[in-house]
Formats: sequence, structure tokens, C-alpha cells
Amino acid sequence: MTPSELNLKAKALLETHFIDIVLSGEISKITIHGSGHWYFDLKDEKSSIACVMFKNNNSKVHFKPEVGDLLELVGNVSLYSESGRYQFVANSMKKSGFGDLESQFIALKEKLQKEGMFDSIHKKNLPKFPKKVGIITSKTSAALQDMLKLIYQKEYFLAKIYVFNTLTQGSTAPNSLINALKKADAMNLDVLIMARGGGSREDLFCFNDENLARAIFKAQTPIISAIGHEIDYVISDFVADLRAPTPSAAIDFLFYSKLDLEQNLDNLEEKFRKEINQKIQNYQDLLLNLYQIFKAKSFKKTIGDKEEQITFLIKQIRLLIKNKLEKTNLKLEKIENSFFQHENFFKKSENLISLSHNGKIAKLQDLKHGDTVLLSSQIIQKKAKILEE
Repeated sequence: MTPSELNLKAKALLETHFIDIVLSGEISKITIHGSGHWYFDLKDEKSSIACVMFKNNNSKVHFKPEVGDLLELVGNVSLYSESGRYQFVANSMKKSGFGDLESQFIALKEKLQKEGMFDSIHKKNLPKFPKKVGIITSKTSAALQDMLKLIYQKEYFLAKIYVFNTLTQGSTAPNSLINALKKADAMNLDVLIMARGGGSREDLFCFNDENLARAIFKAQTPIISAIGHEIDYVISDFVADLRAPTPSAAIDFLFYSKLDLEQNLDNLEEKFRKEINQKIQNYQDLLLNLYQIFKAKSFKKTIGDKEEQITFLIKQIRLLIKNKLEKTNLKLEKIENSFFQHENFFKKSENLISLSHNGKIAKLQDLKHGDTVLLSSQIIQKKAKILEE
């Protein structure tokens, strides 16, 4: 038997018995050949094996392997008959565990970044005082309860909150999120918050979906991405108009507290009074200087005439200033009255309950025995059933 015959027999034996093998290990060295083929060694704690991945297969891999990468390969054992070299021929490749998720994240991030989807020129401005706010999240999540609790604590009475229920974990979550986003975007809201509490890299990975990223980019409503904890980053953070480190942080950023609003009004009033007083002082200084000039350089009669003119101007200016102050005070009173009216309305209506049936506002007289209704107050919702007509 010749070496060629032995190598061919060994090759046939290996390729017959070692098919669709899953091989895991770490790359110890690699050569990217000019032909497009990859030649590398895969090792574990004790041994190594020569591997090859031909161009037609490695073109489907979305990352370039490097020394130190932990890989999971699927392929066949073979033998290079010309040299008698035993090797593993890989048909598919992925990074092991977290590494594969990370490589998918990086690849998609680089792709969308090259398309300009993260550029600041596309970012929409968020409203200063939002009146219609949508929250896209799971209605049973702790994150939603934390956000609603914080809104209630802030006593921000200017906004109506809309909750769009969606999955926030798992393989079907991206489509669920996209559907909720499209529904919310069609409602002409001021701003949307896409939120989820903390979790593992795998739990949050649905927010790294390319179709979801493109849906966020196309949305007409400004969007805040509030996913996970401060250290967590997902693709939706980069494509949204603003990234909040946590769901609660999104509420803190978006809503003023009642006390903040009151303090801002006080500051504006004080600033306005200072500016008016400064203008009055400037005019008084100017008039005094003019008076001194006229007194020093004019004849007595001319000075007398100018004094009369100055006196008239002073009266006119004081009258104008008085009128302006009165108008300003009226505006401030209107703002204060409006604020207290909202506050009184909020307090008086906090125990009022609205009825909705099949997603629509319902009248009590229209409900029938057995109907299931949703009772909604400002801070809580509960379901109930009609026992009597």
C-alpha cells in the first residue's frame, strides 16, 4: 500500500464516520488566506486541532474570528490526502454563549451607524411640558408600576398617560414591540417611552432587533429608550431620540414635579421684577444726565422748557411702566389661577372613576348584566362585572 492509498482510505473512513460534529474551543492561531479560505487551530486545555473553513461557508459568518475567540463549530472531520494532515472542516461558526450575542450586537450597531441612523440630525426634540404621553412596556411589569408611582408622586397634572401593552422578552417580543409602537405612533402623542426593567443580556436582546430599530427610526413621535439598568446598552438606545439609563430616569427627565413648577414661577416673577426695576433705574439715570446737561449749557428759559418736557416724559414713562406692571401682574395672576385650578381639579377628581367596556368609554345605563368593565381612576385600574341591570 502506498502513502497515497493509505491517505485516501483514512480520508474516506474519517469522512464517513465523523459527520455533523459540534466542536467547541478557543482559536490559538488563524490565517485569512488570499483565496478567501480561513485556516486556524482550535484548542482546549490539553489539545488542539487544525481547522479550515472554506470561502463559500465563511461568507455567511457575520464576524471575523480572532485569536482568543471562543467558538462553536459544526462540520466534518477530514484528511488532506496530499500531506496526510488530519483536520476539521467547518460548515458553520458562531461565538460561544455571550460572545455570539455580543458579535450580533456589534455587527448590527456598525451596520446601522454606517447608514446614519444614529446621527443627531435625525433626533427629534422632546416637549418641555408633554400633555399626551405613551408608555410602551408590559402592563404587568414592575417597571411600569415604578413609572406610574413616580408620576403620581411628582403630581404632574398636565399629562394624560397611555399604556401600550407588549412583550419585552423572547423571540416574539420584537414583533410585539413593533406593533405596539405603530399603534402608539398613530395616536398623535407628544412623546413615547419604550421601557423595560433590568435583566440579563439575553433578556434584553429583543431590543437589538433590526426591524424594531428601523420602526423606531421611522416613527413620527419623539421616542425615549429606557431599557434595563444604567450599564445596559441596546440598539434602541442609539436609534431613539433620547436614551434614559432606567425607566424611572425617563420619568425624571420628562416630567417636572409640582414643586418644581411652583419654584420656576417664583423665579420668573423675581427675574421679571428685577429687570423692570433695572430699566426704571436706567431711565432715571438717563433723565438725570440730560437734566444736568441742559442746566449747564442752556439759558434759563430753555432750561425751564426742558424741565417741563422732562417732567412730562417722566410722568409718561411712569405711566407706561405702571400700565406694564399692571398687565404683567394680571398675567401672573392668571397663571397662578390656572395653576391652582389644575391643582384643585386634580384633587377633586382623584377619586372619580371612569367606565370603559371593550376599550371604549361606557355609560352606566348602557351596560348589561354580565358585562366586564374597566374601572379607571387617576392612579389605578380594576376590572369589575355587572351583576344587575
